[in-house]
Amino acid sequence: MARDNKPPRSDDDLIDWFTISYRTLYAAAGLVVVLAAFGFYYYTHRVVAPKPVVTDAPPPTTTARFKSLEGAVKVKAVGTFEWVSADANMVLRKSDLVRTGNGSTAEIAFFDGTVVHVRPDSLITIEETTEDPSTKRRRVAWHISSGEVNFQTVKKNVPGSATEISTPTVRATAGEMTGGGVRVAQSGDSEMRVWQGSSRVETKAGDKFDLGANEAVKVDQAGKATAKITLPTVPVLLSPPHQTEITYVDPARSTTLLIWKPVPGATQYHVMLDYSAYFNRPQVDSVLKETSVEVQGLDAGKYFWRVAAVDKEGAEGAYSESWRFAVNRPPGGAAASRQPPLVIDAFDVRANILQVKGRTESGATITINGQRADVQADGSFNEFVTLEIKPGTQTVVLRATGLNGGINEVRRSVVLGF
Repeated sequence: MARDNKPPRSDDDLIDWFTISYRTLYAAAGLVVVLAAFGFYYYTHRVVAPKPVVTDAPPPTTTARFKSLEGAVKVKAVGTFEWVSADANMVLRKSDLVRTGNGSTAEIAFFDGTVVHVRPDSLITIEETTEDPSTKRRRVAWHISSGEVNFQTVKKNVPGSATEISTPTVRATAGEMTGGGVRVAQSGDSEMRVWQGSSRVETKAGDKFDLGANEAVKVDQAGKATAKITLPTVPVLLSPPHQTEITYVDPARSTTLLIWKPVPGATQYHVMLDYSAYFNRPQVDSVLKETSVEVQGLDAGKYFWRVAAVDKEGAEGAYSESWRFAVNRPPGGAAASRQPPLVIDAFDVRANILQVKGRTESGATITINGQRADVQADGSFNEFVTLEIKPGTQTVVLRATGLNGGINEVRRSVVLGF
């Protein structure tokens, strides 16, 4: 057998071998860490860097909601068969029905700012409330089956936006910043009125025309329109002034006089007075020839009043702005009412015509021998009175009645000379 002649390794050789091996391992491990770090950086920042998150803008809320409710108002939502009581949290959408009962009103605000006031005993349908996502054009529309609706449009957000109103016989497109009213009678006749702005109207029979400010048209149940009607202008209220506080010792026995300026071409006036600014349960709802009306026995409380002019053809114009006054009792039931001032600046007689000029407080009323004088906003008046033709001395009675019910009376004697 051959013998192994290799010399045995020394301890120093073994130590050198192990030293070199550990250094190599440490270097390799470091290289691996560096390569791993570089790979992670490259992967996260170059290869699969996270893309920014893009969120779409929320779609616009294209609905309508109740702005105010008075009395019994019902809603039947599309796809349902039950009428439910309306509340302020309801959202109105296309094809929803809204019905107001006797003495009830509803004010509906569309998403574009259009406001629709539904009068008592009316039925309307929400026909459209949309916005085109690409063009931003808005369209709101409603249909009046019966009753009366007043409306006010706003400025368009973009050209091409539209507000449409329809009845069984009429379809109208209202311009921006337009106020008007639509009435549908039990007979099926419709009336379209524009108080400000403009509206394009088309009837079921094919008639087409434009309505401007203070213009109206009536359309029969067959869709045939009358000629355009020019409406009377809006009356100017005089007394009681807006936000007036009136104190009566005994309101039940007191008289409040409502006065407004005459309107050219008007033959009558429609006067309404109510606790509510919506005039759904009026205390006074009268048509009269005079430019004033006495209201007796008002309880203590706040009241709103307004007036519309009516021409000889029966066409009614827009109502005036609503003024408010309050009726109070004196603190502690005080008995005395302050007398209004009554100053006579001129008292002249020519033939049997008496001219009286004077001053009183703002809002007071003046009568001369029972004839009501026209008192200006500052309390001044200049009235002509026809006296009875008879010999001897006559007594002329001037009476000022203040807003608080106080009365100041002046008597003057005159002798007619011929």
